[in-house]
Amino acid sequence: MLGGLARMAASLAAPVVALAGLCASAAPAATVTAQVNANIVKPLAFTATGSLNFGTIVVNNLTASRTITLSPANVLTCGGSAELVCSGPTSVPTFNVQGTNKSVLNIFKNVSQLTNTSNGSKLALTPIGQNSVTLTNSGAPGSDFAIGGSITLTPTTTAGTYSGVVDVTVEYQ
Repeated sequence: MLGGLARMAASLAAPVVALAGLCASAAPAATVTAQVNANIVKPLAFTATGSLNFGTIVVNNLTASRTITLSPANVLTCGGSAELVCSGPTSVPTFNVQGTNKSVLNIFKNVSQLTNTSNGSKLALTPIGQNSVTLTNSGAPGSDFAIGGSITLTPTTTAGTYSGVVDVTVEYQ
C-alpha cells in the first residue's frame, strides 16, 4: 500500500512540474509610445479703459421696436426711423489683453442688463465686436480691441438714464 501511495504521489507531481514550466516561459512584453505635448502660456492680464456711451436718444412717439447700434469703430446707427433722434458724443471702451506672443484668444461677449437709475426698469445690452484676437507680443504692451453694442427700445421703454456693464471675457484658444 505504501508503494501505491508513492506511485500516486509521483503521478500527481508530474503535472505540477509541467505547469510550473509553462509559467516560467511567459510571452515577451509589448511596448508602445505616445506623443506628449504641453503648451505653457503666461497668465492673461485683461483691462478696459473708457465706456460704452450711446449719447442722448430722443424718442418721438415710438410705434415699434427700434435698435440703436454703436459699432466697435464708434459709428452710431440710430434705429432707422424718424421716431428716434440720436445726438451727443458717443464712445466705446478699449480692452487690452496681455499674454503669450502669437497666441489666439477667444473673446466672449455676454448680454447684460442696463438698469434705469430712476425707476429700475431694464434694457438689454448686446455687445458687438470681434470673436478672437491674436497676441502680437508677450506681455506689455499687449493687444487692444474695442467693443460696441446694441440696445432695442420699445414703445414701453421708459425715459431715464440706463446704466450697467459690458461683460467681456477672454481665454486662450
